[in-house]
Amino acid sequence: MKNRNLSMIKTFIFVMIAVCFFANGVLHVSAASEVTGVTQTRSDEESVTVSWKSLKNAYGYDVFISTGNGKYKRLTKRTDCDVVGSKNTKKKISNLTSGSTYYVVIKAVYKKKDGSYKIGPAGKRLEVVTSPSKTAKSTIKQIKATPHYIKFKWDKVRGANRYIIYVNEKKKAIVKKNVASIKVGTGSVNNVRIIPVKQSQSGYMAKGGNIEAYDFFSSPKRPKRVAIFRYNNFSWYPTINNNVTVGWTKASGDKYDPSGYQMEVYSLTNKKIKTYYATKTRKVINIPSVENVGFKVRVRAYVKINGKKYYGKWTDMQTVIPQAKISMKRTGRNSVEINWESVKNATKYHVYACNDIKAEKPEWYEVATVGAGTNSYEYNNCIEGKYTAMYVIPEVQVGRNTYKASYTWHLYMNIE
Repeated sequence: MKNRNLSMIKTFIFVMIAVCFFANGVLHVSAASEVTGVTQTRSDEESVTVSWKSLKNAYGYDVFISTGNGKYKRLTKRTDCDVVGSKNTKKKISNLTSGSTYYVVIKAVYKKKDGSYKIGPAGKRLEVVTSPSKTAKSTIKQIKATPHYIKFKWDKVRGANRYIIYVNEKKKAIVKKNVASIKVGTGSVNNVRIIPVKQSQSGYMAKGGNIEAYDFFSSPKRPKRVAIFRYNNFSWYPTINNNVTVGWTKASGDKYDPSGYQMEVYSLTNKKIKTYYATKTRKVINIPSVENVGFKVRVRAYVKINGKKYYGKWTDMQTVIPQAKISMKRTGRNSVEINWESVKNATKYHVYACNDIKAEKPEWYEVATVGAGTNSYEYNNCIEGKYTAMYVIPEVQVGRNTYKASYTWHLYMNIE
């Protein structure tokens, strides 16, 4: 009897559960859940595509869109075989405006036994974005250069809130404003490509069209071999005039020819004398104040952008000491005498001679070193029938620094 009563109780409970379960006409409707995993997967100027995770027992899904005014428009119909009535979990939404923001909500749809529908609760809304116009007009303009950076700006693109920057086809940065400073190599020529983007709160980027520009220059590298005679970058003939040719060599790493060069001349005591400009790698200057004294010089290159000069780094300071201004006369069958003017701050003079300057490979010898108070020297080893040549190199002391002139010229005499 007890077992029979227990069986009747179980049967009653089962019937009541069934009645409740079918009250809405379909199984599991009371367990309707929010749609999750809603994501934007594609964009264009006038459309977006969203996807979401499938829900068990859902008959289909309703898609709603809003411009952010709180009013949502349902985009799906009960006969929409692409959404409701299928297991499709993505939807392309068209007829939108480029560079704009919208909000999408997805609800699950359940079909009752009587053929009517039950709509599940709304999931979290998703912000979606359309691409900025791919035909938008915009130009890029370089506005600054340094040895390591190029700075440029461009016209804003309607609807874009980010810009992806490529330099030489390498992705360099994502910026919010229409200006950027990008690190590049010194002395480089760079191509720039910018993609305007509408970025959503979720981080999805709807990309517009490319904006491109070419030949953006960083500042040049340091020139080389400033005022070095053996590279044909220096000449100074005190016996003729005080014109000095200072030359230098373009940096080998520069990918373009600099627009020009700036040269600064200083005294040996580091007092600035004058600034010069040159468009080539040689400059003839006249500095009367440094005759028989010497000077220091440094050079830097520049590139001109929109009429403004952007400089590279200075070379090291090069010290230039003039050779002593000599005169030469015959004093005997095998001897000549040279005389020279004193060079300021000289502590000694090195005297050099060559017995056959017309030879295919002339040989020079240091024949004497004399003190600062000496201004002449007689050379007695001349060879008859040959051309004897001579020059004098002063060595000067300025503060704690000692400098020596470089050989650039000589005088010679036929020993007949």
